[in-house]
Amino acid sequence: MPLPPDPRTTYDPTDPAEDAPLAGKHRLVRETKRLVELVAHLDADETDPAELAALADTVAAAADRAEPHPSLHAKGGLAGVTSHQGALLERSGISGRSNPLAAPVQWHEDSGDVLHAWATYSPAYEGPLGHVHGGFVAAAFDDVLGCAQMKSGQAGYTGTLTIKMLRPTPLGKRIDYAAGVDRVDGRKIYVWGTSECEGERLGEAEIVFIAPKSGMPR
Repeated sequence: MPLPPDPRTTYDPTDPAEDAPLAGKHRLVRETKRLVELVAHLDADETDPAELAALADTVAAAADRAEPHPSLHAKGGLAGVTSHQGALLERSGISGRSNPLAAPVQWHEDSGDVLHAWATYSPAYEGPLGHVHGGFVAAAFDDVLGCAQMKSGQAGYTGTLTIKMLRPTPLGKRIDYAAGVDRVDGRKIYVWGTSECEGERLGEAEIVFIAPKSGMPR
C-alpha cells in the first residue's frame, strides 16, 4: 500500500479542542491504559487462576461490546481520517490522546522555531530496570521531530533516524523534548531533537525526512 502523497496530512500538528465526544473517548482511553498497567504488572504466580479467567472473560465482554460500534478503520484508518480525530495528537501510537497504545508524549503548537514537548513514562514502558525501553525513546523522537519538520513548510517521511542515547531515560519523571528544522535541501528535511530530565541531557536525535515528489508544495 503506498504512502499518502502529501505527508503534511500525516503529520498534522494541530492540538484539537476536547469537545464532548473526544472527552468521552479520552476517558475510555485513560481507563484502558489503567487496565493495561494493572494487567502488565499482575503477578500470575500469586493470582488465583479462576480470578485470571474471570478477568479475561470480563475484558472479552468489553471487547465484544465495543466491536460493533462505528470504526475509523472503515474511513481509511487512523492516519486517513481528515477530521480532528486524524491529528497526530489524537491518533498517533506515540502521542495520540485517543490511542490506548500511545506513550504520553504531548506538545502544543507555537509560533517559534523550536517545538517543545514533554512526557512522563509509566512502568508499562519499562526496559532496563527503572528506565524507558529504548524503542519508546526512539519512537518519541520520531513523532516529535516529525511534527517539528512542519515548521519548514513541507513534510516528508522518515528516511534516516540517528539517536544518541547519552543517559537512560527514567520512568516517572518529566522528560522535556525540543526539536527544530536544521535545513532543507530539495526534498530532504533535516531535523534535530533533544531530550532532557531536570536539566540533564538524555538523548540527541537527527532525522532526515524525504518529501515525495508529489507532496512538494507549489
